[in-house]
Amino acid sequence: MDAMKAPVIEVRDLDLNEAVRNVSFTVARGEVYALLGRYGSGKTALLEILAGLRRPTGGAVRIRGADPYADRDAARAGAVWRDGGLFPGLTVAEVVDTWRRWTLDPLTRDRALRLARLTRLADVPFERLTAGQRRLLDLALALVGRSDVLVLDEPTAGLDTAAAREVWSVLRALAADGVAVVVTTRDPDEACRADRVGVLDEGRLVTGRDAARLRAA
Repeated sequence: MDAMKAPVIEVRDLDLNEAVRNVSFTVARGEVYALLGRYGSGKTALLEILAGLRRPTGGAVRIRGADPYADRDAARAGAVWRDGGLFPGLTVAEVVDTWRRWTLDPLTRDRALRLARLTRLADVPFERLTAGQRRLLDLALALVGRSDVLVLDEPTAGLDTAAAREVWSVLRALAADGVAVVVTTRDPDEACRADRVGVLDEGRLVTGRDAARLRAA
């Protein structure tokens, strides 16, 4: 099997009480997978399981063969949450340096900033960043742990069109380097930016399809 097509994320018959019910999908290396659903459809609960923050009540999740809840270090998934982080009084570089001190075998500060396209903003105070730049900083922090799996909960919520486009450009560049990406969204047009789309409704994956087919629907 082509290494770029081998599953990195495997979700099988996953349950979490009533929030997630019998969900199955896979995500390959270098693929962007979108979970599309309304508020309360189970998207965030599913991402929390992938990130190792919640133990499922049934089924299984494996990231490169590791259980993200039981062995988060081996799973090595980076997460970006909708609310993002707040870092008053620090520059962009200082935020990344602080995060690196809490991380085993972190990326260099320069590489994390370069991957998130924040190099030119290294000395800018957090308070002066735009909403889009703050989201890119969240992404840089998710990458500090050398994550080759990223899960992002509505990463462009509240951003203007240009900022959302920049976030997606960075995600596409990361996928081209082999990172497996899972993104949640409530916007069908945004979901179509992904390679494949799974539609969640009341915790169930009601359909999964190529983004190109969703655009044509």
